[in-house]
Amino acid sequence: MGDRSMTKFSPLAGIATLSLLAGCGEQAQPPVNITTVEVDNSTNVTVPSGNAAEPAPANAVEAKEAVALALALAPDGLTVVIEETGSTRHANFGMDRDVIVPMVSASLGKPTSTGRNEECGQGPMDTVVFEGGLTTFYMDGKFVGWDAGEKGGFTTMNGIGIGSTLKELRGAFSGVTVETSSLGEEFAAGDMGGLLTSLKPDAKITAFWAGSTCQFR
Repeated sequence: MGDRSMTKFSPLAGIATLSLLAGCGEQAQPPVNITTVEVDNSTNVTVPSGNAAEPAPANAVEAKEAVALALALAPDGLTVVIEETGSTRHANFGMDRDVIVPMVSASLGKPTSTGRNEECGQGPMDTVVFEGGLTTFYMDGKFVGWDAGEKGGFTTMNGIGIGSTLKELRGAFSGVTVETSSLGEEFAAGDMGGLLTSLKPDAKITAFWAGSTCQFR
């Protein structure tokens, strides 16, 4: 599967500039399992608790109204789902960091850390890490990849994430391949990839990524 520092896992959905909705009238009842956090302008954003190990920190992003948001993983980026309407906003690889970070912050709260790695095979890469362990990667100010972290909670729109089995992965995506690599038991599902506990059908996903993630073999 090549140098994982050059990992290139593909597109499925993406996120254009997120416009948080200002509704007229009363808000719909938020779903069960959500956390409400304060944002910069003293309004609230409700964040699905399944998307983070801990409640999102305060002062995350600007919002006009309280809106229930969920974040989904995609082969070509990330997808923000507005739960009350079912509509989505896509964050595609190639979009500006200044657009992506506020969009993800609207769901997860402001980043928990940022960094830069000068030794990636593709060239220097910047990272922005969010609550729950989701890491987003940037080159020259452009969004190029994500890593779902180890805690679980982040999934694709069809429910695949850390802890899913190889059997579930094959049921959700066609053309899944697996092999033993220098990283371990590795799979590829279109332009997404990751690691498994084994190559058996009940093996579980332990690492999940897409795009360029600066991971060396």
